[in-house]
Amino acid sequence: MAKINYLISGLPGTGKTSVCAELQARGYKAIDADRAFGYQDNNDWLWKEEKIEKALNTSETIFICGSASNRDAYIPRFKKVFILHVDDQTLKHRLLNRTSNNFGKDPDILAKQVARNQGVKEYSIKRGRVVIDATQPIEKVVDDILSQLN
Repeated sequence: MAKINYLISGLPGTGKTSVCAELQARGYKAIDADRAFGYQDNNDWLWKEEKIEKALNTSETIFICGSASNRDAYIPRFKKVFILHVDDQTLKHRLLNRTSNNFGKDPDILAKQVARNQGVKEYSIKRGRVVIDATQPIEKVVDDILSQLN
């Protein structure tokens, strides 16, 4: 197993990819899970088991940035789980205006994501996750994550 594994997760549009890029820019080993081992299977977004296992079994500290329907199977492998959270207006704005992909631009999908955002913060806290205010500038979001590693 890696020295320490950290998961940075959240709903689409909360900033997981941006956090990953900022961590990499600061010299940390961070993996964008969507690009590295994510795939669409019927209606679910999943992580390929062999690929995430390989990532989790490296000998260095890593940050996995992403989410998938099978994410919870891997939660015990992480020292800490950080959940990026934004308010509904920010979520709508980000999903409608991002250029990296079209997920969330469809009105029905957008409505489902906003509905999923309800209670995320409270639910995450109850499950022992560290909730991060991802409405802040990305540098501050990453500073907040790094300040809570120990």
